[in-house]
Amino acid sequence: MQADSCADAPLATSLTLPGICWPLQASTGHLAVTTPHITGHFRAGAGTDAIVLCDLLPAGKFRNGAARHWCRTHQCYWGTQADLAGWQATRQMRCRQHASPMGYVLYPALFDPSQFHATTLRLGPDGLLQLRARADDGGALLARDAAALAIDCRALPGLFPADIVQLNITPPAAQAFAAALQAGAPLDCSDCARCGHPHLDLDSFALAPHRRHSCGHCGHDASHSATPIVSSPLWRLRLRITQCF
Repeated sequence: MQADSCADAPLATSLTLPGICWPLQASTGHLAVTTPHITGHFRAGAGTDAIVLCDLLPAGKFRNGAARHWCRTHQCYWGTQADLAGWQATRQMRCRQHASPMGYVLYPALFDPSQFHATTLRLGPDGLLQLRARADDGGALLARDAAALAIDCRALPGLFPADIVQLNITPPAAQAFAAALQAGAPLDCSDCARCGHPHLDLDSFALAPHRRHSCGHCGHDASHSATPIVSSPLWRLRLRITQCF
């Protein structure tokens, strides 16, 4: 599909569409989402050039006592003097990464694990997710290769908090999880002490076990695991499918 381009038409109205997006540079992520939609400007059905609107919410205070907010979209805090100056000038509350291009897939494939068995999910040598499963109704084989995949969390009761509707497996999350497995890092899934959402480590954090984890959903930065781990919701997903990576 062809959609609005923020670069070519900066004044175009943003679109709200079913989709998955991810920061191109981040050490934490936000896979377990409460809405399947994203809002922004998109050139096509998939790419790495989307401009996605900030999703800001209160996230406590900075060490100097100033109020801060967390941007779920871009995975960074808002509330510095530069942020406040920008708000005064534009009357728009935007994090410092608001204009950074993001990876995205519109209308992603939604997989309902309750309708299938013998499910395997692997990361192929070409970087695509390889999903293979047998349908419960007739046993037909589902074979799907995709850059990003959405898992329907309504079919996974008890695995994640009830407000999570979808687990979005993005390229950075898949690559980080595969790298941690290959390196033999101690993997687990740490839940935020404030909101209960699962934590995702990316980039170098996926290879360096640690106890303190910052939440990509609410911005709380003082959750601790019992032992140093690399955290990923994909580790918990392994409990419900036959083989995951």
